[in-house]
Amino acid sequence: MASEKASATVPQARAPQQKRGRDRVAALTAAASELFVEKGFDATTMTEIAARAGAAIGTLYLFFPTKQAIAQAILTQQAEELSAQLDALRDRTRGMDAAAIADRLFSELGSFMAGHPAYSALLDLPGDDGWRRAMRGRRRSQIAALFSAAEPPLPAGQAERLAVIVPQLMRIPLALIGEKRLRDGILEELRLMLGRHLQAGDR
Repeated sequence: MASEKASATVPQARAPQQKRGRDRVAALTAAASELFVEKGFDATTMTEIAARAGAAIGTLYLFFPTKQAIAQAILTQQAEELSAQLDALRDRTRGMDAAAIADRLFSELGSFMAGHPAYSALLDLPGDDGWRRAMRGRRRSQIAALFSAAEPPLPAGQAERLAVIVPQLMRIPLALIGEKRLRDGILEELRLMLGRHLQAGDR
């Protein structure tokens, strides 16, 4: 049992203390993000990440002891960015009806995923399950809060269900790699379907 718990724990990245170190980490995570999207997590090697970043392999291992550690560092940073965007969206949509909030939320999540392709590429990787549960729980709470602040407010149970449903809907088009027009069209259909559903509930 103890060995199973240990295997699920990702070795922690080393936090740089100086600007030079922070710049190196930024270059390494940027290179890793590009490669994870281009080749996939499994096919990407630590040697390729270091080469893409123009860094020595020893520098990469200094900050990131494993490939899982650099993937989790990327996810952590991007999850924080998404949380900040959701907090800002709540301020901008307070008092709107639920359908309008859903429309804005789809737009926000679509823009985020388009600008952060590594987030979607890495989201289902095995790793620290406790950290992932906490990340998902925070995101769900933020999305539920958006709908709870609607006018009229949605019942708490419905807001919680939407907080699970919306991210899952957003992930449907992500499998269509290289088919941007079809992916965008499906995303638009999903947005319209949810909007109509919420508008029908207001009647």
